[in-house]
Amino acid sequence: MESAIFGLVGVFLGAVLTVAREWWFQSRKTRKDAEYLSIQVSCELERYVATCAEVVGDDGLCDGLPDEDGCHSIQVQAPEFDPMSLNVEWKSLPANLMYEILDFPYKTEVANQAIAAAFEYEAGPPDYWEGFEERQFQYATLGLAASELATKLRSHVDLPARSVGDWNPVRYMKEKKSAIESKRAKRAAQVPDL
Repeated sequence: MESAIFGLVGVFLGAVLTVAREWWFQSRKTRKDAEYLSIQVSCELERYVATCAEVVGDDGLCDGLPDEDGCHSIQVQAPEFDPMSLNVEWKSLPANLMYEILDFPYKTEVANQAIAAAFEYEAGPPDYWEGFEERQFQYATLGLAASELATKLRSHVDLPARSVGDWNPVRYMKEKKSAIESKRAKRAAQVPDL
């Protein structure tokens, strides 16, 4: 009887140890997958942020001059961020963070629709300022959101913050967005109520 009890205890302990070992290995793998994903995706987002800052600085002039027709034209191509093209284990992230990343291309589509509408229905030659202002505003907003998302990813796996050099694209986009919001508020205040 005593040997049967020891046998059952041994089987039970063996099962518990096996489950614990499997859990430990799985949690370690999930952690490594999350670290790799966070590094890769945050680096892609930082590239996106840098290009957004270039778009925000695009006023349609090339070296301060309009094109050959005397008009302003887009000089900087808009950045692209396609998270599904990255070969990472998405399930290693918490659902809310994964959703924010995978939803980001939709935010870009919405911004591009607003920009297209501004160029088509509001902006006119030769400077198309309404279109360029909307483009700068939308890409400042996207760039700031991408930077915040990269920060969340880094903090999720305890990576250090990105060091900022002499030029800070996030600060630049915040200043540009704030200036546009100020201009828009002044213009709105000058329009009489109908």
